[in-house]
Amino acid sequence: MNIILYMGVEELDCLKFSKKLGFTLAEVLITLGIIGVVAAMTIPTLIHEYKIRQYRTGYLRTSSLIQNALKQTANEFGYDSYEDFFYICGNLPKSAASSCRSENAELFKQINDDFLSRFKVMQTPSNTQFYQEKIKFKDYSGQYQTGYTELYGITRWNTPYGGGHILIDGSLISSITFFYHEPSDGFSITFDTNGPYKGPNQYGRDLFLFNVGYWNKLCSEKAGGSIFNGRGCYDYAKRDINPDDKNKGYWKSLK
Repeated sequence: MNIILYMGVEELDCLKFSKKLGFTLAEVLITLGIIGVVAAMTIPTLIHEYKIRQYRTGYLRTSSLIQNALKQTANEFGYDSYEDFFYICGNLPKSAASSCRSENAELFKQINDDFLSRFKVMQTPSNTQFYQEKIKFKDYSGQYQTGYTELYGITRWNTPYGGGHILIDGSLISSITFFYHEPSDGFSITFDTNGPYKGPNQYGRDLFLFNVGYWNKLCSEKAGGSIFNGRGCYDYAKRDINPDDKNKGYWKSLK
């Protein structure tokens, strides 16, 4: 008390000012509340954008690996381009394509074996394993879901050597399916950029069909749910075009 009595006017003013520098508990709580509201509004958007970047990066990486391997395999078998595989039986009418496929079954297997040899395959789960583990995938719209074993290149129907092959980076590529539904399908390879054991296992996100044919290349949110909705997303993703709105980008439009 005696100390304060001997203080001058300026010293007292400084003392009063220093006491005003702190924050009250109410002010701190209000500030934290505002920060919480802003975080709640922005964090979901940031998480979504991060997922989309992951999807796109995975798509570009795996697609590039597949195309490079196909180019090497095509050269190995004397073709100018891997797209020439389509013309082994693809330029024939449906009535003749079935016998062509049977006649070239061994060639198709050799092409597939050479293609797969160009990857570091860590694991090859069987169709039975996928079935027993109840691994499923969704179509592009997310309205339809069915077993992973129904995917082109993994199913053994019309592709005796079909199966999934998990690579060293965790992604999965299928065997090559040749002319699954005769000429219109050409040849197809399914790939899952983060593998079957990590979601969402959905066409157009982490799951794509690389295909040089033209049968049922559907990719649309408006089309509803079906096993076909998503088989055409590879081309839209490559061109970065929204299949339902050509004025928007593919990746930024993903939900």
